[in-house]
Amino acid sequence: MGGQSTHCDVYSGFWIRAASSIPGGDKPSGLGAKVIDRLSADLKARFHAATGFSPRNLKYMRAFAEAWPAEAIVQAPLAQLPWYHRLALLQKLSDKESRLWYAAAAVEHGWSRNVLVHHIDTKRARISRRATT
Repeated sequence: MGGQSTHCDVYSGFWIRAASSIPGGDKPSGLGAKVIDRLSADLKARFHAATGFSPRNLKYMRAFAEAWPAEAIVQAPLAQLPWYHRLALLQKLSDKESRLWYAAAAVEHGWSRNVLVHHIDTKRARISRRATT
């Protein structure tokens, strides 16, 4: 997981906070989608050596910034996870407590993204929480 940490740091700081200010696509004019497409093109042009600025990823960044408060994004264990681990948490779990539990477990046990998803799908948190009570 450590090999991707430099790539993830780009998302963890400035870009996540910037993404939270992108308008949503729920407006009748579709302004959000146009802004995201333009921002994607601008970021790719400005940071041509970097990857991950597709409109789809920018939408994920916006959702990620809305799902977690800024302080959680830069604090352990969430900050120690690669981007695709974070996306799995965002896509598979709706509540903050479960997301943080799985993030901590993934860091503690060194889970790959696929193992993390498996544990989410099999509801490992419920089993582990019951065992400790």
